[in-house]
Amino acid sequence: MNSVSNRPDPMFSGESPALDFLNSIASPKGKVINWLDTGSGLLDWLVKSGLCTSEELDVFQSEPQAIEQIKALHDIHEFRDAYRKFIKAMAGCDTVQPADSFIARINAILRRGTLTMQITPPPTNQDGATKSGSLTTQYQIGQPQDFLLRIAAACAKFICEADFSYVRNCEGPTCTLYFHDVSKNRAKAVAHRKGAAAASEV
Repeated sequence: MNSVSNRPDPMFSGESPALDFLNSIASPKGKVINWLDTGSGLLDWLVKSGLCTSEELDVFQSEPQAIEQIKALHDIHEFRDAYRKFIKAMAGCDTVQPADSFIARINAILRRGTLTMQITPPPTNQDGATKSGSLTTQYQIGQPQDFLLRIAAACAKFICEADFSYVRNCEGPTCTLYFHDVSKNRAKAVAHRKGAAAASEV
């Protein structure tokens, strides 16, 4: 529970940052909760989602960035609304139409960023040995507008890799969460749905 706002902490399914982004606004018990409603809430969510590090975002905690963060937050909300409509339309389908207007929109966002490549060393094993590092490619964060690039990249990855025939909306009567309901996550999704249904009866 977030003691500052007296509301639950953001929900992370562990399936994909793209679904976590979609579920950053939800009505698990009939009341809408938007975890990206403020600049500080957005920064906190970006770190917890794994899309950014706290070191990358330290500079954005300062007051001079406030106006730019408000504009970035507006753009992220707008993108999330469009992404939700896209996921709602595609959920349960066998394939995604590459000519969809949202695909064109996400491609336009991705074209405007600056990509960097880094070798990330893996954690040390118990015997002290380390494996080769992994090569990561991600967008640079230089201004608040770049937050959307990291989010859009995660959404693009999900669109390309997910089996949309297993993308499901929670069956709870007031729940708006989405899951990628493949076999390894099905038990988790079912448990959440049962909990959401029980909560709605309280």
